[in-house]
Amino acid sequence: MAPATVKTHASSILAEIGARARAQAVVFAYETGLGRPPRLRPYPHDSGISDRPRGGFGSAWSMVKVT
Repeated sequence: MAPATVKTHASSILAEIGARARAQAVVFAYETGLGRPPRLRPYPHDSGISDRPRGGFGSAWSMVKVT
């Protein structure tokens, strides 16, 4: 799917639900039961091996769970 197509669909969804930003769409999804926050795995502070990037929270995409 082309990026322009994704942007068009995202804009249509935002307009449909009356949201001005994607964050408002996420809140709408949580409040209406269309989505739920991801369950994150605990960050292994003690181990030397981690599947998450070091420092801070890492990439926001690493915390996204597709259901």
